[in-house]
Amino acid sequence: MATGAPVASQGVKQKKVLPNTPAVTDPSEIARALVGLKDVVVIHYRRIGPMCEIAIEQVLGEVLCPKCRTPARVKDRDWVSYVDLPYAGTPSRLAWHKHRLLCPNPDCEVTTWTHTDHRIAAKDCRLTTRAAKWVTRQVGGGRTVTEVAAELGCDWGVVNRAVATYGKALLAADKKRVGATTAIGFDETLFVREGKYRTKHWSTTVCDVAGAKLIEVVKTRDFTKVAAWVKERPESFREGIEVGTLDMSNTYAAVFSVTLPQAVQVVDRFHVVKAANSMLDAIRRRTQRETTGHRGLKEDPLYKSRKLLVMRERDLDEATAARLASLLELGDPTAEVALAYRVKEALAEFYELDSPEEARERLTEIVARSSSPVNSPELQKLGRTLKRWFEKIMAYHDTHLTNGPTEGLNNLLKRIKRISVYRPSGGWAIHGKLPVVR
Repeated sequence: MATGAPVASQGVKQKKVLPNTPAVTDPSEIARALVGLKDVVVIHYRRIGPMCEIAIEQVLGEVLCPKCRTPARVKDRDWVSYVDLPYAGTPSRLAWHKHRLLCPNPDCEVTTWTHTDHRIAAKDCRLTTRAAKWVTRQVGGGRTVTEVAAELGCDWGVVNRAVATYGKALLAADKKRVGATTAIGFDETLFVREGKYRTKHWSTTVCDVAGAKLIEVVKTRDFTKVAAWVKERPESFREGIEVGTLDMSNTYAAVFSVTLPQAVQVVDRFHVVKAANSMLDAIRRRTQRETTGHRGLKEDPLYKSRKLLVMRERDLDEATAARLASLLELGDPTAEVALAYRVKEALAEFYELDSPEEARERLTEIVARSSSPVNSPELQKLGRTLKRWFEKIMAYHDTHLTNGPTEGLNNLLKRIKRISVYRPSGGWAIHGKLPVVR
């Protein structure tokens, strides 16, 4: 350590240094301060093109064989380069003169091994530990992998692997990440298309429906693996689940029945109404073909009515309601579309009822009306679907929960995928800005 003093040189006015301000002037001490480890010796500091490099070597004490505990000997030393944090805006590298050790015991199964130190760099990671932790925080905070890699002067795959490695460790260590909840929801989403034939790979989003928080993304929608994930949760977590929300998926219904038999299963309201709208549209398109001999054209009455049919009747003003009635009278001679419209409206009104007893009567009436053999095949199919999921649909009036939070998280995942690129060798890399989660 040295004390600075004012210096004048060639008439150039120099900044004054306070007489009691310590300053490090030895380059070795400066490099050692950058490394920050007491048992590490700095061998040299140099510039390599646009980058700087600090070479280090560890001061080893007695190292024992991990198997027989015999004092080991140094066999040789190899240079290993790691990406480090930039210094003064300059990308830097840390060259580590790593010791390769030898066990002198001829009876020991261990012959040689390379000495490691997680304080400097983790195993199978090309970034120093401090750089790996820094990039994990940067990407987790919304910066792109490509942007961070450019700042470090390295390939995106190096950063992406470090983020994946340290991110998994952080998730494993965060025991409070999955807190207690009384309701969870399952929903599938198409995660990636991969390979020559664009094979689809699905994932399952698990959501805390009561708290609207993401719990997990399971890498499959297979019953066995999703059920295994539930079984791996603590018993206290599983026993606290009172409600399970889902779309009309036999797989997820089976998962709840087997792993969480105490949970009340609730079929999502959106999917029930969507099934009714799909039925109505299928009947409209079939009627269009049967009455005109062709698919809908812009002057056909049923084609003109397609957007009005999906609207709630209560949302139509007098003129619009009259227009819809006129279009159906012209294009729907058998009144099949009109009947399907009335069933769709009745199903939407079912969810607005306050009395569970009245709601049960209404749903029973809808199922009976839809399942009649005189109705169209599309309407009968809807009736069978409602009958099969009857109790799980009725459960909405006991819980008033939907799978909406899970669907919202799936939309967020899809937004992230749209600004990402999937590379089989390194997984996902974010190219654009992450959406803000509130």
